[in-house]
Amino acid sequence: MVKGGFEMKKIGIDIGGTFIKYALVDESYKIMEKWKVETIKFETKDELYDYICHNMRGIEDIDVIGISAPGVIDEEANVRSYAAPNLRIMYGTNIVHEIQNRTNKKVAAINDAKAAGLCEFEIGNAKDSKSSAFLILGTGTGGCICNENGVIYGKDSFAGEFHMLPFINFSNGKMDNMGDYASMTALINIYNDKVDENVKVRYGHEVCNKYFEGDNTAKETVEQWIDNILVQLITITVFYNPEVICIGGGISEEEWFINRIKEKYREECIRHTECDVITTKIDRCKYNNDANILGAIINASKKRTVIYN
Repeated sequence: MVKGGFEMKKIGIDIGGTFIKYALVDESYKIMEKWKVETIKFETKDELYDYICHNMRGIEDIDVIGISAPGVIDEEANVRSYAAPNLRIMYGTNIVHEIQNRTNKKVAAINDAKAAGLCEFEIGNAKDSKSSAFLILGTGTGGCICNENGVIYGKDSFAGEFHMLPFINFSNGKMDNMGDYASMTALINIYNDKVDENVKVRYGHEVCNKYFEGDNTAKETVEQWIDNILVQLITITVFYNPEVICIGGGISEEEWFINRIKEKYREECIRHTECDVITTKIDRCKYNNDANILGAIINASKKRTVIYN
């Protein structure tokens, strides 16, 4: 959009539990500038939203603000669940109202995994597909499903919350979440449960490094973890059978990882279904670390937002 002879920019904000990331984007979704600030645990929602808005740049040249955030966020931008510890104060707020009241700009908000899915659906590796799903591997496992029209929210905006896919854990007889066994956090926990206290790790990349060094415990850990991810992928395939499932998160940029997932996915589909009929494609997210912000901006650009006074 051109206003007064100048091309107006859009700003994307990805509100995360550790950092709040910002990006200025042009009309073709090219990122012009990126920055981030630490996420601070505030006592009140006003302090948090003031902080988010204070760290915006170039607000006078912005016509649209797109926001992504963790947790259940409905189509009206109401935060309907608790998410990261530093962001629990957002629960019960309406993101659009809070940001609009401080900026007087058009605003839209969407769950972070749904934002990533929307980005890939519109301009990424799921473009032109009639059915797609997205599994984002991070601290937990986020998710999103799309049809030919875009993101499917479900009745309560809960569709695609793949972290919460249930299974019976026969070791304790309880219903557990698949995401607790397939996330990057799970990779760390699986390894640490197998080793002595003095060699425990803090980060997933440490396990992967040991895997490449030939460490037997790390190799056993990675294979167990990948098997857990495959359970999620095959569950998604069984209930939706999309044309493509895109995997996101930093680990998806690793060629060895995505190739291993593709290989084992096909093997397990044949073994599980006892036939060779599944043609769902496994791919990585094209935009990965930028997908949340770009998806938030795409969401804001597509929505007919109004200014609340």
